[in-house]
Amino acid sequence: MICLEIVFWSLEIPTGIRAQSALGLTAIPPRLEITVKPGEVVSKELKVRNESNVERFITTSTKDFVVVNDIGTPTQIDAKSAEQNRWAASNWLQVSETNLKLKPGETKSLILTVIAPNDATPGGHYAMVLHSPNNEAVLSQTGSTILTNVGSLIYITVAGPINQEAKVSQFTAPNFQEYGPVDFKTTINNLSDIHIAPIGEITIKNWLNGQTAQLPLESVNIFPYTNRTYENQLNRKWLFGRYQANLTTGYGSAGGILTATLFFWIIPWKLIILSLLAVVIIIAIVKLLTRQGPPSAQIEELEKELDSLKNKYKDK
Repeated sequence: MICLEIVFWSLEIPTGIRAQSALGLTAIPPRLEITVKPGEVVSKELKVRNESNVERFITTSTKDFVVVNDIGTPTQIDAKSAEQNRWAASNWLQVSETNLKLKPGETKSLILTVIAPNDATPGGHYAMVLHSPNNEAVLSQTGSTILTNVGSLIYITVAGPINQEAKVSQFTAPNFQEYGPVDFKTTINNLSDIHIAPIGEITIKNWLNGQTAQLPLESVNIFPYTNRTYENQLNRKWLFGRYQANLTTGYGSAGGILTATLFFWIIPWKLIILSLLAVVIIIAIVKLLTRQGPPSAQIEELEKELDSLKNKYKDK
């Protein structure tokens, strides 16, 4: 489920199957992808459902949005900013009904019409259709008014020559650790004229070239000229030696491929040192027993030291 809350023109939309607010309204679908040609008119169906047990009066509108952070959060922009936004598309949209009355449990269909301009630039264009309950707002902890809305994100692709390019700007992990787990951070920059959804994984091999693990990248959209950061974890404690991590991901309809490689070491050096010390102590005890017969004070002291080492690292 997806919750949309607008605070001073800010819209946040977590990933999910549907868009639903705390007021019990659901927008279906949460995201709609449409392909058009310049000058073409395309119509699609949207739905809004009242999940609550009270009647709702709803106003439907279209707005533009941009993505400005590396986690893909859409942020609503005003009309003046939209005029300068190459990706804006709200003025291409028309909705069949803008005022609705929904009984408890009722679902209504709307017709969304996309009218692409004759000079529409090939590539991605983005807008949202919002459903706003009339006269319903809550106060945040800071005292700001929060208008709760639900809506669908509209992804419009205008056919034509589209630049599709991306790069890996960050692929990192700690160079050296004593134990796992190992955290990986990957940032992909989308330099395309359209959103992309890279699909790939991180393959980890040990010093013998054997495969240790495969970590899939989360499947998410990256909007044009923005970046997205992915976090993965090799969730193992006991590792040893030099490891190689290879990132391979495909993107776009033109079959673009991104790759990156890094190396890291996992050496439990404290445990190794203490194990060697324990071996030295055991050898010393054996030699003393062989030479002197019954245990002496020196042997007892060595045994105490060995027990101390065992107790110190018994949980390692």
